[in-house]
Amino acid sequence: MIEWLIAMVIGVFLVGGGLSIFVVSRSTTEDSFDQSELQENGRVAMRLLTQDLKWAGFWGDYTGLPMTIGQGVALSAGSIIASASDCLDELGRGSLPSATGSMRPLWVVRVDNNKLIAGGAFACIPAASRMANTDVVSIKRLIGRPLADGVATGNRFYLATTTQTAQMFKGGEVVPSDAAMPARQLWEYQHFVYYLSPNTATGNPELRKRYLTANGGSLLIGGAMAEGIERLSVLFGVDDSLVPDGTIERYVATNNVTDQEWSEGRVIAARVFILVRSLRASTSYVNNNTYQVGTVSVQGNGDGFRRLLLESSVSLRNPAMILGGGA
Repeated sequence: MIEWLIAMVIGVFLVGGGLSIFVVSRSTTEDSFDQSELQENGRVAMRLLTQDLKWAGFWGDYTGLPMTIGQGVALSAGSIIASASDCLDELGRGSLPSATGSMRPLWVVRVDNNKLIAGGAFACIPAASRMANTDVVSIKRLIGRPLADGVATGNRFYLATTTQTAQMFKGGEVVPSDAAMPARQLWEYQHFVYYLSPNTATGNPELRKRYLTANGGSLLIGGAMAEGIERLSVLFGVDDSLVPDGTIERYVATNNVTDQEWSEGRVIAARVFILVRSLRASTSYVNNNTYQVGTVSVQGNGDGFRRLLLESSVSLRNPAMILGGGA
């Protein structure tokens, strides 16, 4: 009986030790999985944004200023997008160049506490699909490499460029001839809109992306580009020198950049902040941290979600051509 009792006690200790190791191992595995998930989702989101930001305002070999109809830029008869299908800014300008002012190759606007955007901009994003206190990033540029004439037939807009002129046309339309535009090159034109939206099924925040089509206007790419992206904020680096020397004196939110600073090419960089949140709350973790996402402070508020704050700086391409920050 004594030996049996001793064996039972030893067995209890062994089982308890095994359970303790299992619990610790499970917690460690959960933590490692969450950290890996945070890093992967954040890496994907940051790479998508920074790659497009680097090429904002890239117009191939066209070096004319500004990107305005009648000033070196022309649109074909088919280069039209209905306002209801487009993503308009607060000035009523959409994805394509207009005759009323220079086009914004890069524009960032904040969604406020009530999920509203100043001037009613970006009505293409329903209010229910917006995340409060986060930025919407609009990027216009040419993508890929110069195309052969026979390729310019898809559901896209294309830009034929020389150093002094640019002609936009719809896929399937007659391509501008070499006689009309000597030594011209053909490119696909694109307008990307990045924003954060809650998943309709899980409620988890995710990075969404819209792109431009010739027949349907601005369309949402199916599925999330990256999951768990809770906040997105962009600050612009401004050169305040009397004579611009390419040195950043300060980073400011887009609303604090003046028209003159845009037009003088003083906005030379962008600093991107992304706050990534785990997709599931942990029962063994309490988050009381504060995260400074650009100009926005985000509190953990004691929830069980792990978070990771990422930051990256991007030099803007041809900053003197990014004229669109002002009116």
